Parts: sequence; C-alpha cells; structure tokens
Amino acid sequence: MGAAKILVVGSIQGQLRKAFGKISKLQAKHDFSLAIVVGDFFSPPGDESNSSEVGALLNGQIDVPLPTYFTVGDSPFPEMVRAKLDGGDICPNLFYLGRKGTMTSTDGVKIVSLGGRLVQNESSLTQKLGTYDPLHLDNESRGLHGAHFAHILVTNQWPANITNGSKIELPEGIDGTAGTQSISNLCQALKPWYHFSSSPSALWEREPFKHVLDYTSFEEPSVTRFKSLASASAPTKEWMSAFTLDTSRPPATMEAPLESPFIRSTPPRKRQAIDDKGPYLGDADEGQGPRNRKRARKGPRNDPNDCFMCLNKPGSKTHLVVSLGDESMVTVTRGPLPLPSTFPQLSFTGHVMIIPYYHAADELASGKRSSDEIAAEFKEMNRFRNALSVMVGSKSHGQLGIVCWEVNRTGIRHFHWQLIACPVDRIKKGLVEAAFKVKAADYGYPSFQTCEAGTQLPQRSDYFRVWTWVADPVQMADHANGNVDNDDDVGVATSIFFALPTSQKFNIWFGREVMAGLLQLENRVNWMDSILWKDGSDQAAEEDDAAGLRADFEEFDFAMK
Repeated sequence: MGAAKILVVGSIQGQLRKAFGKISKLQAKHDFSLAIVVGDFFSPPGDESNSSEVGALLNGQIDVPLPTYFTVGDSPFPEMVRAKLDGGDICPNLFYLGRKGTMTSTDGVKIVSLGGRLVQNESSLTQKLGTYDPLHLDNESRGLHGAHFAHILVTNQWPANITNGSKIELPEGIDGTAGTQSISNLCQALKPWYHFSSSPSALWEREPFKHVLDYTSFEEPSVTRFKSLASASAPTKEWMSAFTLDTSRPPATMEAPLESPFIRSTPPRKRQAIDDKGPYLGDADEGQGPRNRKRARKGPRNDPNDCFMCLNKPGSKTHLVVSLGDESMVTVTRGPLPLPSTFPQLSFTGHVMIIPYYHAADELASGKRSSDEIAAEFKEMNRFRNALSVMVGSKSHGQLGIVCWEVNRTGIRHFHWQLIACPVDRIKKGLVEAAFKVKAADYGYPSFQTCEAGTQLPQRSDYFRVWTWVADPVQMADHANGNVDNDDDVGVATSIFFALPTSQKFNIWFGREVMAGLLQLENRVNWMDSILWKDGSDQAAEEDDAAGLRADFEEFDFAMK
C-alpha cells in the first residue's frame, strides 16, 4: 500500500507528559502514520509519582497527537486504567492491542504483538489470565504463528539466543540470557522485517540477520532487524526509533545480514566415511548389485553447490539413508516433525523423505530430461510411497495412515517428497484434506484439484501435491498372508494438487505447517527447532532414527529384494 512513517517508543513507565510532549514535537515535524509503545506504558504498582499524569490522560488533558498502540509490559495496569478500558478506549488516538494480537494499519502495516512475561510454571496459575495481566502462556505465543508474517513484531521480552553471532556488546545492566524460546520460535515463524522489544535500562540493537530456509527453498532469505529500546527515563533519545516502512518490498541492508542467531551450534565433527552402497555413497565399481551398476553407467550428476541431498557431495548426510533404488532413495529427515514418542507403534519418528537422485538444478546446464526418465523416477518414488504406507499401516495395526506431499517449483535445487504418519481418523473424517484446503485459502493459493494417486501430473513443475493413504483391513490381512503382491491394492489412496504461477511466492514449509497443526506440534514447524539429540549429539540420534526405520521397513522394501 506504499510507505508509512513509523515511530516506536520504549517503556514510558508513567512519564506521560514527558513522552507525549516529545512525541508531539516530532509529529509536528515528521507526520508519522502511527506510533507503537513497547514495554510498560504505566508506572509499576506502588509508584504513585505519576498517578496524577494517569488521571490527566484519562481526562483528556494530555494530547496524543497520532494513532498510538500499546500492549502490556512487566507491570499490571492501574485499576483506573482497567476500568476505563473495560468501557472502551482510554482516550482519543490511544489503542490497547491486548496481551497478544495481530492488527493491520490503514497503511497496510501488519503488526503482531505479545505483551507481558512468559509464565514459567503454568500449574501455578489459579485462574485464567485476564485481558490486562502482564503475562502470557507458551501456547498463546504459538497461536500467533498462525499470523504467518509480520512487518513489525512487538514483544515485551527478548527472544532467547538473540545475541548469538552479534559483535555488538550489550550495555551494562542488560541480561542477554533472559530471553524466552517461545519468542524465538515466534520470530522464526513470522520472520518479521522489524522486531522491537524492551530493555528499560539501555538501548541494544543487533546486526540484521537472515532466517533459516527449508532444505529446498529458492526464495531469498527473510531478514529481521532486532532493536530493544530503553525507557523514557534514558538521558538520550535511545527510547525512540523512527523509520519509513514500504510494505511493497523489504527494507535494504547496508551490509550482508548475519546468520540467524537461532541456529543451534554443534561441535565440529569429522565427516562420516562414505560407504560402498552405490555411486552416491562410495566407489561406483565396488560392492554394487546390478541396480547400482545401472546408475553408475549413467555417470555422476553435475557437481551442484550446497545441496545436501546429493550424496556424491562432500559432507552429505549419508547416515540418514535407509534404502537405495534405481532412481531414488528413502531417508529419515533432519528435524523430523513428530517426536520419537509421537507414534509409539513405530520404531522411528514417522517422518520419511523420498528423494530422487537427480539434482533439479542440473537441467539448467544439461537440458531437460526425457519424459521416459521422469516417468521412471516417478514410478519408483510412488512405489516407495506405497511400500512405506503399507509398512506404517501394518506396524500400527491399521491405527495410522500416511500423508505425503511434494513441492515442485521452477528453480528448486532438489525435489523430494515428505511422508508423515497420521492417525487414520483424521484422514477418514476428511480433516487432513480440509486443513490443507483452509490453509491454502489463507495464503491465497489456487484451489485444490483431485488427481489419481498413482498418476504423474501432466505439468512438469510449479505445483503442490498431497497424498493420503489408509489401510484396508481385509486387503492388509491378505497382504500379510502373501495373497497380495502389489502394495497399491492394500489401501485407499487419494491425491489433490494445485498449480502455482511461477511468479507467486510459496511458503516452502506449507505442508509441514499444516501437519504440525493436525498433530498439535506447532512448535516444531521449523526443522531447526526439531533436531533430535542423544548424548549431546544430533548424528547419534539421527542414526537411531534411521536404524528404527530400517528395521520397520526391511520386510516391505522392494529395493532390498
């Protein structure tokens, strides 16, 4: 909608005449669109020094010169303010955002706010939190993830680990370890252009940082600028920040943004030795059956940069691999959505990837593949999907089905399918399909269309596809007794898809976000928040997950027969 001039103000702490006196002078010069107050707007309990100013504000004796929005900080509101808010707004141009919420200004600026402090022990609460209580719950923070994006994120507390990677020293009196993971998760989920918080004793602003993208994202990383403002008691103007925000494009950075401070740091380790399972894992001339010799004759793919899915690359995560076919492989995933305890019927987390060997970006250098090559690749990946579905249905005695999805975009580095176990009632009752359709509508994506589960789509690229599968008990029994050879015949599979214009932005985490909601695992949408750990090692935990999938899948794995 164009540019908006924004003024952000730190904790006023009841110094209303001083604050709005300076705001009025600035407004006369710059004509801001709106102002946002971060932290405590009113004095803490027991501080009567500013009580007369509160009364003056309520009686209209203090001018608020522009639309000004505030939330709750560390301290509860005075009773006279609560009473006034119960009947409407405090005074003209002053608006309470609530403890948590989302709003969009008339200029199109989307603001997400989370006031108060995180309740550390929810069992200690004796009653439900009220509208003005200076507290919030972890699930209230997670609920704001549904906003999907914010131009401006406003929080009273800091995100945990926000100082990681910054070279800017913290001023005296600021505790950089006092942030909460809930707000880190919120910042990662929304990827705001600006994140403002409160540090009454001093100002601290870190270098802009870029957010972690999913494995295959081809979008430019989103960049956040984090700034924590001092209170109005500060001797300088450290308690105010003014800037112009053009909602049509992200603000530019003077220097390259730093890596996300929320990335888990792990100690360096030696690269896993490459084994002899095939040309993507070792020597093409040793230890191979006919299947892998066939792949070796085709020669190695181009040497793509920065693609962990290409197993002929240094540093590839070979310990994740469970099965190798002619055209594709089955792996467990880094940062699985389900926890190891989510599906006790399975020996692994229930999250699998089916990855073709072909590196999609090679088409730029080598030209498009033939339709026969693409058909062979799809046929085998679909066969893996069927076999994994039957495995999940069998191991869970029909309690679990599967949801599988594919993101296919022009310019993507490496295609893959993700498959997650799912309680059958959520599939049979239509909850899975409905959730995907509702979320797609929220994002403004095209409507889903139905397609045959075992059929390759006619378009080569730019679509999102979902499969669901549930077991047929009679057919599963026949399969177990050796009376059915084809995995296609032992369950009910459906598929839907929508085509995407190449110019339309797409959330690469769309499928994972939908499944996180269905499985009530919203805090694990970001795979970096979901990396498994065992004895301080992510690789040890991932090796256990792969071993569990290998054990469950062994009797169903056609590639091993």
